[in-house]
Amino acid sequence: MKKTMKMSMKKTMKNMLSMAAAVLTATIMTACAGSDELTDTPQQPENTSKTITLTTTVGLGGANGAATTRALTAGGVKTFAAGERMALVYKNTSGQTVKAVSEALKAEDITTTDDPLTDKKNATFTVTMTDPDCNARIRYIYPAAMAKETVATDASIDDAGTVDFTKLNAQDGTMGSLGSALDLCTYDAANWTSGELPVGATLANQLAVLAVTVKDAGGAYDITSGITGLTVSDGTNSYTVTRPAAAGPIYVAIRPTANADITVTANDGLIHYEKTLADKKTYEASNFYNVGWRMMPTKKTPLTMEALTDGTIVVNNPRSGMQYSVNGGDKTTMSETTTIDVSAGDKVQFYGIITSYIGTTIAGGSAEVKVYGNIMSLLNETGFATKTTLYATDTYTFANLFYENTTLTDASGLLLPATTLADFCYQGMFDGCTSLTAAPALPATTLARYCYQSMFYGCSSLETAPALPAETLPPSCYRQMFYNCTKLIAVTCLATDIRASGCTANWLYNAGTAAMRKGTFTTPASTVWPNGINGIPDGWTRVDAH
Repeated sequence: MKKTMKMSMKKTMKNMLSMAAAVLTATIMTACAGSDELTDTPQQPENTSKTITLTTTVGLGGANGAATTRALTAGGVKTFAAGERMALVYKNTSGQTVKAVSEALKAEDITTTDDPLTDKKNATFTVTMTDPDCNARIRYIYPAAMAKETVATDASIDDAGTVDFTKLNAQDGTMGSLGSALDLCTYDAANWTSGELPVGATLANQLAVLAVTVKDAGGAYDITSGITGLTVSDGTNSYTVTRPAAAGPIYVAIRPTANADITVTANDGLIHYEKTLADKKTYEASNFYNVGWRMMPTKKTPLTMEALTDGTIVVNNPRSGMQYSVNGGDKTTMSETTTIDVSAGDKVQFYGIITSYIGTTIAGGSAEVKVYGNIMSLLNETGFATKTTLYATDTYTFANLFYENTTLTDASGLLLPATTLADFCYQGMFDGCTSLTAAPALPATTLARYCYQSMFYGCSSLETAPALPAETLPPSCYRQMFYNCTKLIAVTCLATDIRASGCTANWLYNAGTAAMRKGTFTTPASTVWPNGINGIPDGWTRVDAH
């Protein structure tokens, strides 16, 4: 026996329930196939269709706003939309689990009001059920797309048996598809006691929604519009967005998390980024989160210089075998000083196969630029992602590479992955980069003679030095490192052994003299530093690193 039932899903107006309940009781007593009073009399046509009015609440939280044609507003408020369907999973009189799907909502099924609290929160769904057992469990799944395509006849009526969470694995990042196809809400009732379908039901949202914006490593540039792939992982589940380049945010529906370690990867088709969130995250069901993440390029991203304005990038005296490509195109080998014409947004990537670039500089162009990616692509154009060592013979490896590049503003995304360094390897790397405001991380813990000598000499716009984790300093390793960094106000140095000859000679000469306030020097309490340009500048505040 088939029963056709209409369900009116409403957000508010619970004051109407008493009358609705009275009507339902009388109706369902003859409609439920599990009722002892169901009869078939020749004097009356068989009752094959009953209309049932229910009240339910749907919501995601977030600010109220004018409803749109989507199932979620920009503020994350849940509304009904034409074309949507709801699934209903129930037991039939043979004890089998059955899924029914409602007819698609039509515009006239949705109640509109002038009040944003109630507008498009009420809708009437029509669904046909076959021989339902009113004494068994029932579940509503909205939208129907989140129900399993096929529900096993012996399936339990719970998440495992009825919901297809794999639908969340591949998303397109838009609010429209998320709201209409993914944003799961459910309602469960243990039975239909006394022949009544659940009245006053509340649809509970089962997911959290992230509205993601992505920035570069320094945080100065929003790169969301270029992101075509994004994956969010919580250690158990992963959610991947694939989309064309478009304005953000990127919307991602996820299952709730509790103190989870969140990792994020992203790409724009050319550059790959990664991020592990510093703190464990709890994202609760029925909540909408605006999140913004700074993303570091991964080690598989080659050394890249991105143009922020139209102009040129110049490579002076390129070493043998040095190559470049623009926006992922074919590689071009350079044999003499090369000028590369660029437009804002162009990405120039560099490759090589030699061990020292002494005499080569990427400087003198007219385009404002930032640099990021793995510098090891200059040493091994194919295997650079796993290269983390500079050998003793690799002296002057990247010395003066960006010497006097006055249009370079940001190197925060530059990866210098070697943890063991070679003599003079980064000497003068950013010497004279007067516009540089963000430096790369310096993760190496085993240093070499003169390895960072004059690395940031004359970087007069730099305010914060990269953290220096090495504990033992070899001779002249930090010599003149921040010489004439006149705006510098923060240095963190974890060295405990600074006895080597000249290891910090003039390293903070004239540092911070043009800053608006005195600097802060963070270091272990046990380290004995001299005062002045060879140690902690006069007037700076010393802070215990531990």
